[in-house]
Amino acid sequence: MQLALDRHKALYGPDSRETAESLIKLGLLRSDQAKLEEAEQLVQQGLQMSKRHLPPNDPAVARAIAALGMILENRGSYDKSIGVLEEAVRLQSEQSASSSELASSLSELANSNFYAGHLEQSDSLNRRVLLMRRQLYGARHPLIADTLINLGAIQFERGNYPEAEKFDREALDITRGWYGKNHPETASALTILGRTLVAQGRMDEAVDMLREALSIQEQVYGKVHPRVASALNELGKIAKQQGKLQEAKVIFSRMAEIYRAVYGDNHYLIAIALSNLGSVYLDQKDYGKSEEIFRDVVKRFTATLSANHMNTGIARIKLGRSIARQRRFREAEIETRAGYEILSKQANPSVSWLQIARADLAEEYEALKQPALAARFRAENTPKSPKPVSGN
Repeated sequence: MQLALDRHKALYGPDSRETAESLIKLGLLRSDQAKLEEAEQLVQQGLQMSKRHLPPNDPAVARAIAALGMILENRGSYDKSIGVLEEAVRLQSEQSASSSELASSLSELANSNFYAGHLEQSDSLNRRVLLMRRQLYGARHPLIADTLINLGAIQFERGNYPEAEKFDREALDITRGWYGKNHPETASALTILGRTLVAQGRMDEAVDMLREALSIQEQVYGKVHPRVASALNELGKIAKQQGKLQEAKVIFSRMAEIYRAVYGDNHYLIAIALSNLGSVYLDQKDYGKSEEIFRDVVKRFTATLSANHMNTGIARIKLGRSIARQRRFREAEIETRAGYEILSKQANPSVSWLQIARADLAEEYEALKQPALAARFRAENTPKSPKPVSGN
């Protein structure tokens, strides 16, 4: 790509539509290489050059805007990326752009909405993209798998794990059939399905799948890459649940350092790694250390996602538990209740973190001598007796 850029500069001049196109292609390559700051600079330069040489409704301008939106999404600037991608979608719709380009921009817009915590918008957009792509490519294309993974991720965030697993398994089947067993896309699909199995407590099924995924990703990308960190995340969760706490600390610490190396210090993925690390300290009963980590995590999620994002809510529940274990129940209740209120507006009522929050609130209100509130949250956690079913 660098060679193509140099040739276009020599042939057409340093400020031309052809050079602009090469700048954008090189920027997208740098994004794939996780060199995101350079990627944004290249695409911004190419976009401004395109605008100087092309009419506003030229399809190349819309493609450049869509490229910028995708890179902003990859950098974690979700509010900015949503605005940019909405502009790309508007232009492509007005231009009667090819359905593949419009579907791609809609998919990136769905992703940005997902990461910003707008699950309803993301679900609606992804279902629209799935219909478009099936019409374009048939039933067994990698882009179909990508959209199924996105739909599975939304169900995962809502706590609907069996539904997420259905999407993930269909996506893995398509991906493996298209790329083969030892491809990084197959490894990513294995990681995603492994995560859903971990959430359902099916560790034996998940661990071999995740180790296979990690081995493939390290062979392809090296030791420092977001896809490597993603596989590590799930292996760390398994180590933690199996009581291998020192192993889990090493894994989550490595995960955080990978994300710092790739994204700098201000990305929500760093907060996810640190949150998992804090949970290990909580399991080790080092409550002062876990409190310190979760206070940092809450600040990071608030800054990079929002104060009302589900991840922020979970972090506040974890912070509340760390404080409660130190018998500072008044402070703990503030954090736990805040996290509960965030999650209760967005998640399935049976999701595990809501159950944990209710149990912790019951304990905290008992300690604060507020038995009515304690009883309320305890009752919310009590399963309702099933109604009798007629017949055999």
